[in-house]
Amino acid sequence: MSTPIITICGRPNVGKSTLFNRLTGKRKSIVSEIPGTTRDSIQTNCLWNDKSFILVDSGGIETYSDNQITKKVTDKSYESINEADHILFVVDATSGITNEDTEILRIIRKIDKEITLVINKVDNSSREENINDFFVLGLGEGINISAYHGNGIFDLMNSLEHLFSIEEADDESIKFSIIGRPNVGKSTLFNSMIGQAKSIVSEMPGTTRDSVDSKFEYKNNDYTIVDTAGIRRKGKIGKEIEYFSVLRTIKAISESHISLLVIDSTENLTLQDQHIAGLIRESGNGCVLVMNKLDLIDKEKIKETEIIEKLKFFPGIPLVYTSAKLKSGMSEMLKELISVNRRYRQNFNDDEIWKNILNIISSNMPPSKGKRRVYPTSARQIGSNPPKIQIKFHNAELVHFSYKRYIENKLRNIFDLRGVPLQLEISEK
Repeated sequence: MSTPIITICGRPNVGKSTLFNRLTGKRKSIVSEIPGTTRDSIQTNCLWNDKSFILVDSGGIETYSDNQITKKVTDKSYESINEADHILFVVDATSGITNEDTEILRIIRKIDKEITLVINKVDNSSREENINDFFVLGLGEGINISAYHGNGIFDLMNSLEHLFSIEEADDESIKFSIIGRPNVGKSTLFNSMIGQAKSIVSEMPGTTRDSVDSKFEYKNNDYTIVDTAGIRRKGKIGKEIEYFSVLRTIKAISESHISLLVIDSTENLTLQDQHIAGLIRESGNGCVLVMNKLDLIDKEKIKETEIIEKLKFFPGIPLVYTSAKLKSGMSEMLKELISVNRRYRQNFNDDEIWKNILNIISSNMPPSKGKRRVYPTSARQIGSNPPKIQIKFHNAELVHFSYKRYIENKLRNIFDLRGVPLQLEISEK
């Protein structure tokens, strides 16, 4: 499945960030009544009906401003629009069409991308009367929504369904990406595995700009490997080319089954490494942690327990040691990759799931509220790659996040899901 990039754009304060947060289910963008709150384009992996896409919240576009910061935000927004497969052009039903709306649309039409008109803040019948004014934009009826209240979101996503219908030919290979900060040895690792210099290897951070992929065979297993640009800390992203390397890296993660998170063992685990591990987990990828550059450090000096503690939000990640430069540790790494891939594709027997859920819950009953008791009524697997389990409860809204995490950890141990995220859906019976 080719992962589409969908970018939300428009002038400031039309509700772009509110729409972004509604679609992602998280407060990742700052929402404010002050125009221009979103300065940077923000991107994340999303799922709709188990189909993956990358959603980008661009900064507000102000075409008539002389402010230098505003101009930079506008330029970066146009760059993110240029990277998109589809554009959501958001307008405000309360203010109608403005000159800024018309000018922005004129510019983005030149980029020649498919555009969906999204009329936001349609919160009542009086505002519905104003929507016909937007016909003059030449984008059809548009989709009426209230991002704040969640109205019209289902219609909006259904209108984008054609973006998710492009199927690639069946590929039984293990598809994985090499992810990590710049200059941790990703390209050298890539070249060591495929046995040819397809990526540029340099001591200068940031040499790799675009993703490179290659197929190879090892011990009767087929692999598709994706080498990606390094993800820098946000404060170090200066030029747009670095920013869009991040976007392409996120796209590479979403199009892989498993990610090799490469760490420079001489520097130990950094906050940025933890951030990247979070991106991998959020995307639903399996993960193998690769401590590289072992030729530069005594293995005994690596604090393995400290690393595991820092990555406790992604429990059970297998840890392997390599020296890509000396081509050592390659077989152990690929062996672990095969194991994670097997766990990633697991399918469980529903009777076995139900039996284990009953055992887990009976040993630690969920808290009730007054006379409202919480108890399970069914459990089954509803997805794989990675495994997804649905548990239906009576009074499901009383199941606390911490209790959900308790069930997840128990199931993870029972079914051996080391290095694989378990997606657990709690719903009402």
